[in-house]
Order: sequence, then C-alpha cells, then structure tokens
Amino acid sequence: MATTSGPPKGPSLLSIFVFGSLTAVLLFAVLMSGLRSDLRAQLGESSHRTHEVAAHVSQAVRMPLRFSANSLTFIAEESNRLHSVAPEQSEVLLKGMVAEIMRRQPQILHIDVVDAAASASSGTVPEVSTGTVWASCGMGELRTVGAPCFGPVEKTAGGEVMYVAAPFDEHRRIVADMQVAALERAVVNVPHANDIFFALEDAQGRAIVQGGDARAAAADANALVAPWWVRHLFGWQGPLPLRATTAIEPYPFKVVAGITYQKALAPWRRQVIAATAFYLFYLFAFASLLGVIYRSGKVQRYYIEHLQAKTQELHTAQRVGRTAIWTFQQGRLACTDEEGEIFGLPGGSKAASVRAFLAMVHPQDRAPLIAQAGAAWRNQDNLRAEFRIRTADGSERSLSAGGKVVVGQDGARFMTGTVVDVTEQAQAHRRQAESEQRFHSLFDRNPLPFWVFDAESLRILEVNAAAVQVYGYTREEFLAMTIFDLRDPGESPGLVAYLASSDARGAPKVWTHRTRQGRAIEVRIHAADIVFNGVPARLVLAEDVGQQLAGERELAYRASHDPVTKLPNQHALLAKLDELAAEGQPFGVTYVQLLGMDAVADTFGINVAAGVLRAMTARLVQRVGGDGFLAAVNDEAFAWVAPRERMSEAALQAVVQCAADPLYFEETQHQMEIVLGVASYPKDGSQGDVLFARAALAAHAHVRSHRSVHYFEPALAQQSKERMQFSASLRRAVRRHEFEMYFQPITGFPDQRLIGLEALMRWPQADGSLIPPSTFIPVCEESGLIVPLGRWVLSQVAKASLQLKEAGFDDLPIGVNISPAELRGSDLVANLRAVRAAYELADHAIHIELTESCLIEHRDKAIEVMRQLRADGVAVALDDFGTGFSSLSYLHDLPIDMLKIDQAFIRGVDSDARSATICDAIIALGKSLGIRVIAEGIERPAQYQWLYRHGCDGAQGFYLGRPERLADFLAQWTPARARAE
Repeated sequence: MATTSGPPKGPSLLSIFVFGSLTAVLLFAVLMSGLRSDLRAQLGESSHRTHEVAAHVSQAVRMPLRFSANSLTFIAEESNRLHSVAPEQSEVLLKGMVAEIMRRQPQILHIDVVDAAASASSGTVPEVSTGTVWASCGMGELRTVGAPCFGPVEKTAGGEVMYVAAPFDEHRRIVADMQVAALERAVVNVPHANDIFFALEDAQGRAIVQGGDARAAAADANALVAPWWVRHLFGWQGPLPLRATTAIEPYPFKVVAGITYQKALAPWRRQVIAATAFYLFYLFAFASLLGVIYRSGKVQRYYIEHLQAKTQELHTAQRVGRTAIWTFQQGRLACTDEEGEIFGLPGGSKAASVRAFLAMVHPQDRAPLIAQAGAAWRNQDNLRAEFRIRTADGSERSLSAGGKVVVGQDGARFMTGTVVDVTEQAQAHRRQAESEQRFHSLFDRNPLPFWVFDAESLRILEVNAAAVQVYGYTREEFLAMTIFDLRDPGESPGLVAYLASSDARGAPKVWTHRTRQGRAIEVRIHAADIVFNGVPARLVLAEDVGQQLAGERELAYRASHDPVTKLPNQHALLAKLDELAAEGQPFGVTYVQLLGMDAVADTFGINVAAGVLRAMTARLVQRVGGDGFLAAVNDEAFAWVAPRERMSEAALQAVVQCAADPLYFEETQHQMEIVLGVASYPKDGSQGDVLFARAALAAHAHVRSHRSVHYFEPALAQQSKERMQFSASLRRAVRRHEFEMYFQPITGFPDQRLIGLEALMRWPQADGSLIPPSTFIPVCEESGLIVPLGRWVLSQVAKASLQLKEAGFDDLPIGVNISPAELRGSDLVANLRAVRAAYELADHAIHIELTESCLIEHRDKAIEVMRQLRADGVAVALDDFGTGFSSLSYLHDLPIDMLKIDQAFIRGVDSDARSATICDAIIALGKSLGIRVIAEGIERPAQYQWLYRHGCDGAQGFYLGRPERLADFLAQWTPARARAE
C-alpha cells in the first residue's frame, strides 16, 4: 500500500513575528518621513500666507497715511509761499485752504497751526495737540521744515484719533487729528484667511489697527515655538515661521501678520492622526494575527492530544465492549483483537489465513458466511453476518460482523469492518424465547380471561381461551378489536384519560364490559406493563366481580337509605354535607318538618303513617328531587340540600305547597303542615352537622309561627339589618348615578385583535373599594331598581360608543348584560331603539347578552325579544352558556349570534380532560349552528392557545385585559394595536 506524506507545514510563529516586526519598523520610518515632509510644506504654506497678508495690509494703509501726510506738507509749503507773496492775506487764504483740505480728506478732523516758541513761553497746549504729541514729535524744539511725524492713538469724543504734525517753519507746525477709523476702513476689504491675524503698529510697537483671527493676535511669542513632540519626533529647531512683518516706508509704521501653530498645523495634525491610526491598526492586526496563530497552534496541539486520548479510549472501549476492527486482504484476515478475546486466534495472534479462520467457524454457519462474504465482495455491497466460532478451549462464541469493500490509495481492493461479540445477547435471546414459551403456556391455559394490548394503539395483540369463552368473540375477532370495543362508547374519553394517568399503574379498578351478545359484565382489571414482541404493551387479567359488587351495593344501600321512603338517611345526609363543605361552594340546607305525623301514627297505626310518609316523599321528590339532595331524617322530617341559588323563596314555597292538598292512603285522608328551617354554608356554619343542626333549630323554633319558612335567626337578624341599609344606599346610588362603567376587551385569534368590549358596572364606595354587580343586581331586581338602572347603563354605553368612534374605533361593538328582571319588567327593544336614535348609533354598536336563566324563567318572552333585536340588526349573545340551560333542544330555535362559554369550563380547559371535552363540544356545537363562540375567564396563555387550536372565535379574560374605565382603556389601546396586536 502507498505511503502517505505528513501534513504540509506552514510558517512558524517566530518567523511571522520577525517579519511583522521588520515591517512595522519600516512602516514607521516611511510614515515619519512623509509626515516630516508634510510638516515643512505646511509651515512653508502658512509663512507664505502671512507674508502675503502683511503686504496687502501695508498697501491698504499706505494710501490714507500718504494722503494725510501729503495734505499737511502741502499746507505747510503753501503757507510759507503765501507769507512770502501776500503776507496780509495769508491767514485768510490759509484758513480757506485748510477747509478745502478737510473737505477733500474726511479722515482729518482738525487742523491747527502751532507756534512752538509761543506755546513754550506761555506754557499752554494747543487745541489740537496734547503733551503726548509734543513729546512724540519734538514740538518744543526749533526745527526746520521736514517730513511730518505721527503721534500715538488717543480716544476723543469723536472716536479714536492719531495726531499728525508737519513742520511749518522754525517755530510753527501744522498739527491735525486723523481718524483711526479711516485706517480700519482701508483694511476692511484686505483679502485674508479667517485663521490669520494682522496689526498696524507704530515705531513703539503699539497696535493701531487690528484684524483677522483675534485668538491668533492674542497669542504671545511663545506660541511660535514648535511643540515638544514636533521638535523631538521631526527634528524641528527654532521658532515656527508663522509671523511676517512689513515696514510702511517712509512712515514709522509696520504691519505684523501671523497665525497660531494650532491652525497652521491643523491639516498636518489630521495627517498625523490618520497615520497614527493606520499604524496602530497595523499593530493591532499584527498582534491579533499572532494571537490567532498562537491559539490555533494551541488548539491544534489540544486536538492532537485529544485524538490520541480518544484513540486510546477507543481501544479500551473495544476491549470492554468486546468489539474489534477486521481487515481481509490477499487471503489473510487481520484484526485489532489484541487479547484474542473475540476471534480467539491461536497463540494470541492478530492475523490468520482465511482457511485457518474458516476452520474455527461453526460448521452450520460456515457455508452461509462464505456465501455472504462472497456476494458482498462481488457486488461491492455491505456485509452483514452473524456466526459462531469454536475456540481452542472448546467454548463457543456468537459474533456479529459488518463490513464493506474499499479501495486503497494504491488501487488495491480489500474488505474491512467491525465485529462484535454477541455471545451474551444470543444467550439472553435464547433465555427470552424459553421464557416466552413458558409465558404462553401460562397465558393460554389460565382459567381467567387474559389479553395483551398495544400501549400506543390500544389494539389487542393476544388473547387466551378463557377470554374467548367469557366474551363470546373468536380469537380472530379479538385480534381485530381495540379495548374500546369491549366497553360502551361513552366510556372511551374516560378510559383514555385513565390510561394516561398514574392511576392505571396503581390498584385494580372495576370496569363494565360488554360481551359479544351485548350483556354487561362487571370486571376488576389487573394490568401490568410488558414488552410483547418488542412492542410496549399491557397484560390484562379480567376478574368477574358482578355478584360480589351486587351484594356490596345492596349492603351499602341499606346502610345509607331509609327503609320506608327509600331516600338517603341521616347518615348519608351528613356525609353529603361534609362533602359539599369540603368543595367550598355555597349551598343551603332546608329542614322540612312535617306537623301531624304523630297523630296519624297514633290514630291509624304505623303502617298508615308509613304510607302517608311515602306519599309525602313522592310529592317532595316531584318538586325538588332534581334540584339537589333530598334525605329522610326520621319518620316526620326531611332535609333538602341544594346550591344556594336553587334554594330560592319560590322553591321553598313550592316545598311548603306539597302539604297544601290532603294526602290519601287506604281510604284515609290526612292534612299535613310543613315548617321549613334554612341554614346556609358557609354563612351559618362550616361543618355539615352544625349546618344541619341550625337548620333544624330554625324549623323547630318556629313550629307555631304563622309563616312556613324560617332562617337561622342570628344570621337572619343581622342580614335583615344590613340588607335594609344596603337597599337604601342602592336606591340613593341609582338616583344619583353613583355607578361607574368598566369595559373589558374581547379579542380574536391568534393575534389578539380587538373585536369588541363588554360593559361591566361597578359601585364605588367612599373607602375606594368597588362593589361588584353580583352583589347589588339581585337587590335591584327585587326592589324594581333594575329598570331605571338598565336605562342608565344603555345611555352610558352609547356615550362610550361615541367616544370610541372619535378615538378611531369605528366598528367596535359593546356588549350589555340584561338581567331576567329587566327582561320581564321593561321594554328592552324600545329602550334600545331610543338610545340608538338619540346617539345616532349603528345597529351593531351595542349587542345584548342574555343569561340562560332568562331563557329558563321567561323563555317565550326572551325568544320574542331576541327576534325583535335580530330584526333591528342587534346581535344577541347567550352568556354563561353551559351553567343553567339543561336542554339543548331549544338552542336550535334560539335567534342568537354568539355563545359565551362560562369561565367554569375555561378554568381547567388546558389541564382537565372533562373541561376540555365540554369546551370542545360547545365550540363544535356553535360551528355546526353557525354561531360564534366566545370564551370567558381566560387567565393563562395555555388556555388561550388551547382555544385557538380548537377553533374558538373570540377570547375574554384577565390574560387579555382586565375591566377598566374607558379613559384607561383608551390610554392603553390604540386603533393600530386593536387592529393588529
């Protein structure tokens, strides 16, 4: 086989470091050289610009200076000439000439003739001149005619002036005030850059006129010295050439122009920053490259070491797992079986000839192995073979080999693969086969019904003869069935839930099965998880316990029921009360006391008394049997337990009316009387026996009262007082409109898009608390306040609809709840029409929500109102669906648009199978009837997602938004959010 060369080698880390360092030094030298050249060029350009500005300023100020000096010299010369030619008229002519000069030279403010000798002898100062100009121009000295001189700048009432004097003769001079503003105007239009300053200075260095950059003018001479880093890095010696001075001949003035080195070197500094950044970037890139190369080398060394360790682990794993790699080439078999524990080659060898290897293979497996290997070699296909070998010590091993034909780099074909010692697995398989044989023997011959079903598909996989005999199906029929086929269809959902729970792995449970003939049998199911033919399954034993359970039910019935009335007895009643108290839901207990039973028993005997008691039982069962729990306490009393809302005054009066008509038994007539005592949980007690005792006490304490219904008195007294106060406060609140409207959002799926609101009423109190409508609405219904309150609610909802429209919510309907009393006592359709007309609302702006209790109590009127609302275009929703309307046959004929699932079913829809089944059925019912379905009381994302998956149309609950005032709603919701949340 051809040898392979090692991997190519790249440059070392040291060579890369040396090359990069040399490149960094060279790059630094090139950058420094370039920056030094740019520095000289930038300084030269700045020097040229300052000289140019100085020259321009010199030319600009020379003109007004020359005009002023020439004007004084001309006056002096003309004055001498006039004194010589016309001495009498010289003064007049001199004044005229001065006036003409001042008219033509507006920069000259005053011109005077000064006699130096007279001034010196008198000690006076001329009008124009001052002591300063005398000293500056030497006016106290006798001089001959010469060039004019200039004095310093001084401030006067007319502005800053500079004094100019020209010799007149040996004693007199012409002195003038020259405006400095004229010089400033002269330099205003001098071209110069904004970063250059200039100044006109006199011989003493005093500035007369300044211009350009004020900060540059304020800089001192030290600013012309190059910064330390320029001197050290670029070898610059001496001051920076950033100032220029130009003399204004023949006058004693000079122009100084300059620029600060910060501005002169600004472009060059940007080049320095760019070069520095580039150089630092190179250094960073170079360092990063070194880091990457170093880490790559480190990672490479790690992987080499890791690969070596893994190779060693592989060899160890092969030894532990009894696995080896084999190669067949040129008639020889080689393997990595270092210890000879797999192939068992003689002498611990790791190679052998094919003939020697085949001699070790079990004779029954030798021919198949040769055929499989030959076919894989010819077809270049995968080899999969299992065979046995016999080692030198006589033991037998089972091996599983796999391999494939490959071509080496030299073009030679050979076969290689892996081999695994599966001796233990083969032995375990044999033992499993023997165990399965024993299992089938016990399974088929057991006298009790047995079967095995698939844990996933629930299809029956095997069945014994006893099951075939008991259930009447043939074995083939059993194997085509699932475990659902042995039960009534209604038990399927409960069975699925049971199998998914941990209870299925617990104690045995009793189920009802159906035989092939339809006969019901009660069996106790014992089950265990097994693996059947490699599939997870359950082994089931069905024990027939029908007769046993029938006897137990008879005993339990006798222990919990009254033998005369067949009703639950007092023991069962107390157990029921404790059960309801543990659930925590409010309920009521009514003690039904029969008056006159003692006289019947005493007069007509026990048999007649028992017959009368059974007749009264029949009447009570007819009145209240379907609305709670009715029990026989003794031979003259009953107890009725029901939810508190079912135990209304009307229901209690219905119980009293059971004794209105005489009772007949065996040609005897008996007139009974009934007294009721009522106690409620949890108001009157938290324990069942206490509630029962207090209800009995309420009845016994009023046996001779003219009223038939009595409540537990301590609670009744307190409740009556509080109820009267509450009713008065409520009447005042209705009159003053003290209520507030809250609005809860209703959204769609799946984007929580706003599709409507539900109007909810709250009664705010002085302490900041809110009384919910469930508290004051019943009082309003009883007192008749519900009608005006309902009209007020409709008007408030109409106003809210207008505000929503102004805020951009054009088509957002608002739902209003209507109570049964309001439906009965007011013209809802007329009120709604009037409100819509008054506020100019669309038909769909308000929709009405009716509860199932409205349909139960006022079915005909409710349906008629619903039809009228539908005719007006008003949508109608059936609220709290599933809690009070027991018959679904009416639903088909009801003119409704929406069903609102009560939150009692939504609460556990994502965790409780029963709630989920009910909600799924309601949604399916709504879909089939073309009615939208809205879910109430959604508080968790899981509930929302479940309803979305099952096709619910709308959602409402705290998860989507709590009820809030309209202002708070508008602050939180926007039209854009409402359209796409």
